[in-house]
Amino acid sequence: MDTTASSFTARNNAKRAAEKMIANGKAPAVDYGIRPRDDGRFEIVWKTVPTTGEVETEIATAATAAEDGTNPLLSVNEDPSDAPPNAGAEEVAAATGNEPAASSVLASGAPEQDNRWPDGTRVMVRNKPRSWSEATIYTRLDAEYWRVQYPSGGTGMFKEGDIRAYDAERDAKRASQPLRARAAGPGAATRSRYALDPAVIAAGKLPDKAPVVTSAANPHYQKRFDELHKLAAAGDWAAVRDYKVSGSNSYSKLIARYQQDLLALHAAWKASQ
Repeated sequence: MDTTASSFTARNNAKRAAEKMIANGKAPAVDYGIRPRDDGRFEIVWKTVPTTGEVETEIATAATAAEDGTNPLLSVNEDPSDAPPNAGAEEVAAATGNEPAASSVLASGAPEQDNRWPDGTRVMVRNKPRSWSEATIYTRLDAEYWRVQYPSGGTGMFKEGDIRAYDAERDAKRASQPLRARAAGPGAATRSRYALDPAVIAAGKLPDKAPVVTSAANPHYQKRFDELHKLAAAGDWAAVRDYKVSGSNSYSKLIARYQQDLLALHAAWKASQ
C-alpha cells in the first residue's frame, strides 16, 4: 500500500479529506482505508496496486489480525463520531488543495436539506463581471461554495453570489440571423450596384455607362462590363446574347447578371414599340 504523509486529529476528518480528493481527481486511487497511528492521529491509506512484497506483508498482517481478533485497516464506510462534524476543517482543506471541505452541517448551522442549489440543478455562473455561462450543480462544498460542471465537461467552484437560476427565455442563445437580413430590415430588398435598376430595365433605356468595378484586385473585369455595354449601345443584341461568360467566381456571376439585365432591358424596349 501507498500511504500518504498527511495525518488528521479525527477519523472523520481523514475520511472527508479522502472523499474530497477522490471527487477532485487528486487521489492516487479510489479505494482507501483510515489507519490510526501510534501518536493518536489518523492517516489515509490509499489502496493502489500492491507490489509483491506488499502483498506478502498484507497476507501476514491479515493472518495476525485473525489470531488477535483485530483489524488494523478500517472499512471505507466506517464513520465513527470521534469529533464534532466541523472539527479539523483546516486539515481537510489543506489535504484537498485549500478547497472548502464538504460538511453535513454547514457553518451557519443550517442543515444540508436547505441547500438552495441541489445537485443537478441547471444554473448560470458568473465567470467575469458581465459574463455568465450555463452549468449544472455538481455538489455543495460548504455554506458558501458549490462545484458546478459545464456542458463541455469541465468543472469550477463558485460562491452563492456568482450563481443564479437558469431562465430559458433569458439565457437561451438567440438564433442568429443572416447579416444581410439584419442590416436591410424586414421586407427590404437588396440590389448589387453592378445590376441594372428594375425601373431602368422596365423603361427600356440603356444607361450611359457600364457599372464601374471598384475592386483593386479585380480591375480586369471592367473590360467585360464595358464590352457588353458597347455591344448593347451599338444595338448588337445578338452579340450581347452570345457573349461568353466564363468562370464561377463572384465577378463572373456579376457579369452574367449584367448580361441578363441588358437582354431584359432590350425585351422591355421592344415591347414598348
